[in-house]
Amino acid sequence: MQLTFLGTGTGLPTRGRAPSGLLARIGDACLLFDSGSGTTERLLAHGVEPTQLDYLYYTHLHSDHTADLVPLLQAMDLSRRSRDLHLTAPAAFWPFLDGLLALQPWARPATYQLRRYTAELDPYCGPTWSVSAAPTHHMPGSHGYRIEAEGKVVAISGDAAPCPDLVALARGADLLVLECSFPDELAKPDHLTPSQAAHIAAAAGVGHLVLTHFYPSCREPAVRAQAARAFAGPLTLARDGMVLAV
Repeated sequence: MQLTFLGTGTGLPTRGRAPSGLLARIGDACLLFDSGSGTTERLLAHGVEPTQLDYLYYTHLHSDHTADLVPLLQAMDLSRRSRDLHLTAPAAFWPFLDGLLALQPWARPATYQLRRYTAELDPYCGPTWSVSAAPTHHMPGSHGYRIEAEGKVVAISGDAAPCPDLVALARGADLLVLECSFPDELAKPDHLTPSQAAHIAAAAGVGHLVLTHFYPSCREPAVRAQAARAFAGPLTLARDGMVLAV
């Protein structure tokens, strides 16, 4: 399994940190987790044709995670796609998607089927991988995902608040990708700080912690120092374009 960090920033993007997007490659399959603005272009920069994607997973409906969904769907239709597109998202996502398509009917699938899978009930699982989901308590309905493939486990939080559900989602994972929006001294109730993310990783017994989704107030030396006090394992601060093998 290989992860490509397409966007490691937030709704307030900075130089070098675009809004959220994460690509997981499992063999020949490409799974896209969230698609903030510019994700389509960044996929192309990494040699992935967006119209060839078959598997989309969304953690919640905030625009820094979803802004490129309609452009992706429009591109699928313009390319005269015929294969099914499998989209997994929390139940709260479907009224949001239906509203987008009502306002922008040119993105509504015409040449292919958009298959919907609800994260709380039946996340899409492929022929060589399985996916499960758990609430992240960032906002009503937000969910993170756990991928099991090739004998490895990767957990991805999306935006999150400190909660036991995240520990359960990440239990024993080889690699855990957690948001880290603000430093400890600027903690918010609906996001994680370095110390909070590190405590989750330590409690879950993960092998490698990767932090992402940084607001400009996050300074890398301070983030690393705050996280290292609670998590003794390998720690990586993600950057746009970073590729990790699991």
